[in-house]
Amino acid sequence: MGGRRTHNLPDYDAHAALHTLAQAMFESGLFGEADIKGRAHCLATWLVGTSDTETAFVHLQVALLSGRTAEQKQALGQRLLAALHTTLPAGHGPVQLTVDTRDMERESYAKAVLEAAS
Repeated sequence: MGGRRTHNLPDYDAHAALHTLAQAMFESGLFGEADIKGRAHCLATWLVGTSDTETAFVHLQVALLSGRTAEQKQALGQRLLAALHTTLPAGHGPVQLTVDTRDMERESYAKAVLEAAS
């Protein structure tokens, strides 16, 4: 899970948002806890439309191993959109929230989990 937000949400707590979103993913029943990874980036330069730089946005991209149904992905997207909404600071200005779920080819995905080196 990767999140991007615009710089004009100065009170946005990205660390707390990652926890909220990870919990929502776990509670969906589609993931084990160790399968959820998150990162957040703050964008200093952005554009909404052709000239609007007042509207903020928070965009969440979720990469899923292939094999989930369209209904599961749609339900996950709606669950995450609702969770994302709860992460906004009070008194925020205009903001767009988006969630993009994408499949990764299960056959070509590689992962290694290493124990701490001694």
